[in-house]
Amino acid sequence: MTDRNFNLVSLLNDRMSAAPVPPGGFLASKLFHMILRGDAKLPLDRVEEVASLIGTDARQLFRLAARQFYEEEAICLFERMLGTPISNEEQKWLDEIRSAADGPVAEPSGTARRLVRALVNAQIAE
Repeated sequence: MTDRNFNLVSLLNDRMSAAPVPPGGFLASKLFHMILRGDAKLPLDRVEEVASLIGTDARQLFRLAARQFYEEEAICLFERMLGTPISNEEQKWLDEIRSAADGPVAEPSGTARRLVRALVNAQIAE
């Protein structure tokens, strides 16, 4: 197992020990067991499915899986070209803002910034 696979394999094994494996499907396949041992790479087109099944952030898993194929510099280039990476939770906030705006979203005013900060701080305090 290479260093490039270690974090991915570690994350997958940690999550697999906490989640029951449904019979059949990709998680029960020989290929997935090879991935868990570090003997094979997680196909990038399977990342969303695996993340959903094991209950982990798809973006984090994708970044770890991409490291199996690309150097860190290439991944950083992809992120710069494709935009700032965001978590699933941040995407839910963005989706909520877009649905509330019902059209183009203007730059946040000072009041909007304070309100968002208050909401986030209240959520952290819970």
